[in-house]
Amino acid sequence: MLLYIHIPFCDSKCGYCAFFSQVNKENMITPYFQALLKDIKHTLKHFSVKKITSIFVGGGTPNFVDSKHYREIFTLLTPLCASDCEITFEMNPNLITHSWLSEIKGLGSNRLSIGVQSFYDDKLQMLERVHSYDDICRAFDIAYKHIENISLDLIYDCKLDTNKRIEYELESALKLPISHLSAYSLSIDSNSRFGDRKAYSLQSRESFGVFVRDFLQKKGFRQYEVSNFSYKNKCKHNLGYWNGEAYLGVGASSVGRVDSVRYFATPNLEQYITNPFQRKEEVLSQNDLNFESIFMGFRSEIGVEKSLLNKTKLKYVIASNLCYEYDNRIYANDFFLADSIALYLS
Repeated sequence: MLLYIHIPFCDSKCGYCAFFSQVNKENMITPYFQALLKDIKHTLKHFSVKKITSIFVGGGTPNFVDSKHYREIFTLLTPLCASDCEITFEMNPNLITHSWLSEIKGLGSNRLSIGVQSFYDDKLQMLERVHSYDDICRAFDIAYKHIENISLDLIYDCKLDTNKRIEYELESALKLPISHLSAYSLSIDSNSRFGDRKAYSLQSRESFGVFVRDFLQKKGFRQYEVSNFSYKNKCKHNLGYWNGEAYLGVGASSVGRVDSVRYFATPNLEQYITNPFQRKEEVLSQNDLNFESIFMGFRSEIGVEKSLLNKTKLKYVIASNLCYEYDNRIYANDFFLADSIALYLS
């Protein structure tokens, strides 16, 4: 079973962020973690969880919270973790410290996902990130002394981007001790603060996705999902999502899916603390599940079961070299075309 834990606290709210996160709520951290522990106990019991294969602690900014708050949670979870359980913590560079990393490593964390986003201070300011280039260098120097499996996040397709600038960012990233890189095209969500502005004032008029992919693959980083590149360690947790495995979500605004039911926790901090067990449910039809499998599969190395696809159209797509078949599964030759292929074949 996969487990996602949502930590909604941040030291600042980035303009592009549409995830549920809160600032200036430090007084609610302790009651939130008390509710979170209750939620985890209830969820594990309700679904009769015997083994956890991966844990992803996301947010928000998990390392904004004192590491002591994670002790009871991992005392509860550790006995259920598989021997090769991947335990990831998301974190921001400006908040990384030796003491925090030392404690979470002791609790079992073996993977970090660090939100760098850019190596240019002007771009960081545009994205409303609070860290600087100097913070990034210091953060990785500290992080690698504790945990070797590190992923780095970058954002591209900003108005400041050019091929030359992106090449510098990628080169800077690969000088750091990382085994994984996630590169995301800037998207302006209507639920974000940037959503109130005109998108063209922030985004580039062209996409640099192919440039990013080709550069990284020449350097030995293999694209295994549209935004994810691995040198030696793929993200087991995300692969589980894309493969359609069941997953549990705990924490305010978290989402889980077991069998054909998707569960949504409230995106309200006060309501969650009052009743951490409350969930809205969405019952998915077999067509819904198949549709998700098609979209996730074409966007990643997972591929799609051949029987789910329109056979007449599939012949054309393969003949056009947009996809290929292997062992009764169909794979996209270009993940950036995945959504169009999925719509055409579903």
